[in-house]
Amino acid sequence: MENIAAQVSTILGNLGGSVLVMAVMFLLGLIFQAGFSKSLRGGIYAGIGLAGLNVIVNQAVGQLTPAIQAFSERFSSNLSVADIGWGSSGIAFAWPGLAFVILGILAVNAVMVLLKVTKTMWTDIWSIWHGNVVGGFVWAATGGNVTLGVLAGVLFLAIGSLIADLTAKDYQDFNSMPGISVPCTVNLLGLTAKGFNRLIEAVPGLRDINASPENIRKKMGVFGELGVIGAVIGTLIGVLAGYSYGPALNLGFQVGVLMVFLPKTVSVLCEGVIPVANAITEFIQDHFEGRELYVGVDCAALLGHPSVMAAAVLLYPLIIVLAVLLPGNSLLPIASLALVPYWCGACAAQLKGNVFRIVLFILIWSIPVFYIASAMAPVHTETMGLLGLADPASMNSSLDMGGDPLGGLLVYIFHFFG
Repeated sequence: MENIAAQVSTILGNLGGSVLVMAVMFLLGLIFQAGFSKSLRGGIYAGIGLAGLNVIVNQAVGQLTPAIQAFSERFSSNLSVADIGWGSSGIAFAWPGLAFVILGILAVNAVMVLLKVTKTMWTDIWSIWHGNVVGGFVWAATGGNVTLGVLAGVLFLAIGSLIADLTAKDYQDFNSMPGISVPCTVNLLGLTAKGFNRLIEAVPGLRDINASPENIRKKMGVFGELGVIGAVIGTLIGVLAGYSYGPALNLGFQVGVLMVFLPKTVSVLCEGVIPVANAITEFIQDHFEGRELYVGVDCAALLGHPSVMAAAVLLYPLIIVLAVLLPGNSLLPIASLALVPYWCGACAAQLKGNVFRIVLFILIWSIPVFYIASAMAPVHTETMGLLGLADPASMNSSLDMGGDPLGGLLVYIFHFFG
């Protein structure tokens, strides 16, 4: 068991998300008879698009994080739990059940598709790491029970594919990506945002606030352009962080780059994914009359709409303020701010790209996530410590996996069996 896990961990760790996406899309194209050239081109462009997204987002967040940290220090916060952000992904590749969660979800998903329980084919191999982190938490919380950890990890991912079915049409239409779905459980936000949007529509005044990027551009002229908005907000964040005019202006341009080029990068990803997704759709229609299947893609594919980064940049300082003011919260989010754009992308479709609604929804969503992340800190810290990934003497957690509502619920349930 441990030898298999170690080998799979090494392979996945060396390949990374972009190469895995390329390989999976290429193989899918061949399996569903898209042709060698179209499959190869689709795989490569999907990989390039995802790599480009990672470069742009990581560059901008890397520039924003020190500014947000300086901004938060002005509040003299005494929050005690360290935020390790996506550092928790190390659990996925270090705990003993890694290989079995991967094999388990692929087998379970295949059965679910054959039995018509789900339409989503889990082709987003990279995002399986989220299930492995949940498995690692359960493993630690149950005193080292690998079996329970694997069951929890597979169940977490299987539920993700069911949620993906419920949000697929929203993402396909809004993001102009036919045939896709997003099995990563960040789409739980999308499912919740549907109900939130109906609530907003019932409130006079709130429902009339139209903060779509198009409306903002129309009313504000040049100051409504995405690049200008990004430059202004980025500079303002730098000023609030105490930067001098030079670094503040440079931060503004970094955020402007993010706002302008991220949608263009997503279009490259779409150029790879859509032809393969169309080939799968045609194959299913030809061979299985009446069946509809979705290609599971990484949640990064949802970042392309202009409203996503416009809302994310506004949310960075607001989430810091919320964390400081929220009674009972122990986590100061710094590293986890990288998650904010993915949250925004997951709910933009359901909130019709309205920046005001996205910001309001994410702030409300963040409240229970902070409390879950705080409550999960002991398990989070113990798991990292057992695997030699962090000092167990210092409490740590994260918004992504530590604060995941579904993951936290499964850890709470499974720990009773340990």
